[in-house]
Amino acid sequence: MEGETRGQRLIRAVQEHRVVELTYQGHQRTVEPHIVGLHEAGEPVLYGYQTGGTSRSGSIPGWRTLIVTEIEDLELTDQRFPGPRGDFDPAGLLEVFARA
Repeated sequence: MEGETRGQRLIRAVQEHRVVELTYQGHQRTVEPHIVGLHEAGEPVLYGYQTGGTSRSGSIPGWRTLIVTEIEDLELTDQRFPGPRGDFDPAGLLEVFARA
């Protein structure tokens, strides 16, 4: 929606189980956003499951922790994911803003 911040769009994507397309550290990524929260280091983060695109590690699919302020070109797609994956337990969060 027009006027939404990056964080607000991510929270909406988590709540609606919508896949996002984004750029992070120069890599185009397709991500299932699972949790948006405040990391113990004081930065807002996205915990997501990357299903497509590229990554510095080269290991796809897989879990990613992305610093929200470093996410660029964020687009919510019409594609949905079924909900939380059972193989991930986020650590180091002070506060959770949204969880799939």
